[in-house]
Amino acid sequence: MIRHRCQLWLILCFIAALFGAGCQKEAAQTAPQEAPAAKPEPPKAPNVLTLSPDAAKYAKLQFTEVTEQQISAPLEVTGHIAINEDRTVRVGSLFSGRILEVPVRVGDRVRQGQALAQMHTHEVHEAQAEYAKAQAELKQRKTNAEFAKSMMDRAERLYQAKAGSQNELEKARVEYQAAVQEIARAEAELERAIGHREHLGLPDNLNYDEPVIIKAPAAGVVMKRDVTPGASVNPGDNMFLISDLSTVWVMAEVPEKFLSALKLGAAVQIKVAAYPDESFPGRIARLGETLNAETRTLEVRCLVENRAGKLKPEMYATVGVTIGETRPAVMVSSAALQDISGETVVFVAKDQNQFEKRVVKVERRQLALGDLVEVLSGLSRGERVVTMGSFQLKTEFQKDKLSEEE
Repeated sequence: MIRHRCQLWLILCFIAALFGAGCQKEAAQTAPQEAPAAKPEPPKAPNVLTLSPDAAKYAKLQFTEVTEQQISAPLEVTGHIAINEDRTVRVGSLFSGRILEVPVRVGDRVRQGQALAQMHTHEVHEAQAEYAKAQAELKQRKTNAEFAKSMMDRAERLYQAKAGSQNELEKARVEYQAAVQEIARAEAELERAIGHREHLGLPDNLNYDEPVIIKAPAAGVVMKRDVTPGASVNPGDNMFLISDLSTVWVMAEVPEKFLSALKLGAAVQIKVAAYPDESFPGRIARLGETLNAETRTLEVRCLVENRAGKLKPEMYATVGVTIGETRPAVMVSSAALQDISGETVVFVAKDQNQFEKRVVKVERRQLALGDLVEVLSGLSRGERVVTMGSFQLKTEFQKDKLSEEE
């Protein structure tokens, strides 16, 4: 009996085990299955801009290839800006007097003939008196000569009519000749008075009590003013310095060993600290005659256009002089350059719709190579960059950055 009980117990345990396994299988079948984890998207490159095909087509992009060319390697020397002495006038006093008024100031632009100052001078009044006296004297001498001629003609008629003597006729002729000589002396005196007035620059209609006007002999900028109202001046005193600054001189110091490469008329490039990204073209106008004994350099005068007035006298300058040597340089069209946050960038084509923003360092000096600019770093020969449409890419790139920050 005990045996039967044990067999029954084993059968019940087997049935219970089968029931438990079936329940676990059913639970596993009815439990919701978890979704597989999504694959992470690859990180977006921070300097790469991707356009849709429609956007790329709408932008009408054009490309150019970065090239390498041989360019002249200019010699850079120091120099300074100076006024063009060929277009500079110094206004001095021709007579003694006292300054009444000075309507111009240093830095003023004046035109030729414009009044610079007014002054009172006895010399001018004396010159005017001499001129008036000479005019009156000549008029009187002409009147005397006309009277002497009429008397000579009358004596000659009387002599022909046997009513006058030969002595009276000869006397009348002598008096007439004397009157003619007096006219010649009076004319000479008038010419001297006129020359004196012209030397003083006086107008014909100047009155005795009017002040003398000191006028600008040429147009330009007033660089110096050495007189003030109330000041006394003497002949030869400098009053004004006027210079036409539309062109300036740049005085450069070139080392002795490079003198054989310097030629009159050779092109130069001028750079100043005030405009680091701009250069000013010029040419060599004169080579000095002697070397500086201490620095062993030659002074070279360059003529530079300055119509915008950016170059100021006494500015320090760097002068680039072409000496014939060449070097390789990576060149790119200036149309490809854009400015983003103060950095010069280009957009390099990676494929049809992807463009990499690349920061570059360029040499802004003009190289007489059209619109090409030398690239000092950031690009390699053969890379394709966007020219037309680069501004649109810059705008899209900035939009993407703003959206990412939000």
